[in-house]
Amino acid sequence: MPLGISTLCTIGKTFEKINELVNTGIDVLEIMDDWRDRLTKRRIDLLNDISNSFEIEYTVHCPILDINIAATNDRVRKLAIKIIKDSMEKARNINAKIYVIHPGFRTPLENFVPNINKNLNILSLKEILHYGEELGLKVAIENMPARTRCLLQNVNEFFELEEEGISPYIVLDVGHANTTSQLEIFLSKLNNKIIHVHLHDNYGIEDEHRVIGEGNINWKLVKSYISFDKIYGVVENNTLKEAKISFKKALQTLKS
Repeated sequence: MPLGISTLCTIGKTFEKINELVNTGIDVLEIMDDWRDRLTKRRIDLLNDISNSFEIEYTVHCPILDINIAATNDRVRKLAIKIIKDSMEKARNINAKIYVIHPGFRTPLENFVPNINKNLNILSLKEILHYGEELGLKVAIENMPARTRCLLQNVNEFFELEEEGISPYIVLDVGHANTTSQLEIFLSKLNNKIIHVHLHDNYGIEDEHRVIGEGNINWKLVKSYISFDKIYGVVENNTLKEAKISFKKALQTLKS
């Protein structure tokens, strides 16, 4: 498995820290295309120069700040989709192997109009996935953590997508799945859909993004289901220092 680091750990300063990230021995770098780290032509050229000089591949994480593809305000929802489509085009320009998409989240209107956000989320995902096909970009949907307003927290919600004609690739966020107590069911029921994993630890309550081994996640279970010769994976931690430690732990735990 190409194994690397998500730029979550350098959010807002990624392109100031890019040399340090590249020189950590990673196979893959996941770029969070958001906020001060948004992909621009200059940054795209830089990333292409890096990939030509180093054996590094890219995945790209969609913008998530203030973005809700299930928004009940149609103008907001359409703008969110436009922002993501623009990001997808930039991901294609750095030959990203996978584009990670977040589902939308519930709004207070769902208290009065049941399933409105769920249905709008499906509508938006269909449009985004279709656009990915047009671009030749492999788009995968990430599972979300418990105790949030986010949709797609559990396996049944992914099965419901299939009932709506959506059969997506999945980014298994191991930490998120631990907060919903659904890690094993994701691994066993949706294993053939998983093409990418986000690796971080917690104690099953909060989405803490701890270093691998500093929580209660059963990493032997993860390794028993995931073929780490074929699937992309990145560690997702809060600081670059933690990400470097977590990356080494991932190499030891999952690729040994």
